[in-house]
Amino acid sequence: MRHMTDIMAMVRGGRLQEATAAIQGSLGGAAAGPVLRTAEPTMRDVTPRPIGLPGPAMPEAPPRRPRAEARPRRPAAPRPPRAPGAVPEGGLWERHDFDGLPARLFVPAEADEAAPLLVMLHGCTQTPEDFALGTGMCHAAGAVGAHVLWPEQTRAHNPNGCWSWFEPAHQGRGGEAGAIAGAARAVAARIGTGAAGIHVAGLSAGGAMAAILGAEHADLVASVGIHSGLAPGSARDVSQAFAAMRSGGAGRAPLRVPAIVFHGDADRTVVPANARALAGGTLRARPRRIAEGGRTCRVTEVAATAGGAALELWEVE
Repeated sequence: MRHMTDIMAMVRGGRLQEATAAIQGSLGGAAAGPVLRTAEPTMRDVTPRPIGLPGPAMPEAPPRRPRAEARPRRPAAPRPPRAPGAVPEGGLWERHDFDGLPARLFVPAEADEAAPLLVMLHGCTQTPEDFALGTGMCHAAGAVGAHVLWPEQTRAHNPNGCWSWFEPAHQGRGGEAGAIAGAARAVAARIGTGAAGIHVAGLSAGGAMAAILGAEHADLVASVGIHSGLAPGSARDVSQAFAAMRSGGAGRAPLRVPAIVFHGDADRTVVPANARALAGGTLRARPRRIAEGGRTCRVTEVAATAGGAALELWEVE
């Protein structure tokens, strides 16, 4: 049984979900699963910082799972990513919690108030560190003074770390899509984005979730980038998700912000038909061919349709 003193310490530290679970455990009941709340999430920085390094103007809290130490430690430096080289020199890799949605925030060494906020959504089995290393986005963002938010799907919500793009509860204004939008809104309120706005990109399951944000959160998101993703509403459960990945699935909502879609034409995990579904099915425009980096791409520009926005489809051979 967890002692009440420990529970009160959790409450004072802002660890409300852990406190709730501890109370339920003490009463002998089954602890409820974590819930992503989407209304005005609290942005809580949980990055260990050395003395003298200023943090954001908000309450500090210890890491989510602190370890018991046999002896005192010196104050730790900001936690680097597990993948060396993901963050450029001088940039910060902050850990935050948005009412149950963990995320990393890349803060450039020299921030530009005119730069956009980028939101990067990883694929299944990935972490923000994996995705940051694979894309090099922190380096690209640092060069223009932009912040990058890296939300993380927890294994408590999906054992493989996949965003739940295939469940109706997460395909609209609420659920995971709403939680990601709320986190982006909280960061934008802290750093300011001005006319540059918020732009979202994702890979595979993250690409499918980015598409949902482009369809349902056009009031917040300025554009989306979708790599090997699927159209919003192309599946309504797990079995339909696998069917759409294998054969392609028609979307239920158009993208309402400008988008760029990338897909490999030999992809057998998420077949290329899904990219064409994002572009509106049959492509009538004549594609142009671009050769770069040893690859050839067919690039098709798709004009805005009723209820939708303009889109570029890049099919990589």
